[in-house]
Amino acid sequence: MKHFILFCFFNASLFLSAQIVITPNPVDINSGGILTITYGSQGDYSLIDPMGDPNLLLYTGLQTDAVPLTWDYHDDFSDTSTFVIFNYDTTLNAYVAQIDVAGRMYQEEPSLNVVNVPANTIVNDWYFIITTTDLSRQSADLKGSDYGWQVATLSNEETFNDLGIKAVQNQLFFSKNDNYLIELYDLTGSLIHTVTNEINVDRLEIAIMQPKTFYIIKVISPSGQQVFKHYYL
Repeated sequence: MKHFILFCFFNASLFLSAQIVITPNPVDINSGGILTITYGSQGDYSLIDPMGDPNLLLYTGLQTDAVPLTWDYHDDFSDTSTFVIFNYDTTLNAYVAQIDVAGRMYQEEPSLNVVNVPANTIVNDWYFIITTTDLSRQSADLKGSDYGWQVATLSNEETFNDLGIKAVQNQLFFSKNDNYLIELYDLTGSLIHTVTNEINVDRLEIAIMQPKTFYIIKVISPSGQQVFKHYYL
């Protein structure tokens, strides 16, 4: 997709300090599991000054064709609930976001249908924008290749494990403590809720606005992924 907002354009390669760190690094679409993005670990916020905002948002897209200035799969820019939340980590003194790039659902150009990226898609680059929660301020368009992203073809092998997670009404029950990314989708494939949490309890309540509805729950951890359909009473 063409760049959404172009206040100005500058080369992200000028900012290859520790402003942004992607872990693991190097990384590509097949790295699997959760990708961690850390922003401002040395107090350098020249990409976008948070100005005391405790949360920033991460808007992402993938470039998969011969046109480098288009994002062929991307989040819905009109719906900030599809963005990933940056949370301020007081221990690191930095903003941290986590995302499962390969397993994420995106709008596909030009139809804007919400889909998973098809297997065997060549992903040339991963793009992202850091923005405030009200979208009043944002960074320029940033390229993952400036921070360790490498070209790769999406594998047709996706690992789905039984992580021992069960859903009962609006609660998830966990068999062990782990670092989980939880995504909740409706049956159209729209992401409606995301929770990133270091689970230190045996259950987690997820607020769902519409009862008596089917939802797709996707749970990602370093151990793998679990996807299941759940009917919320």
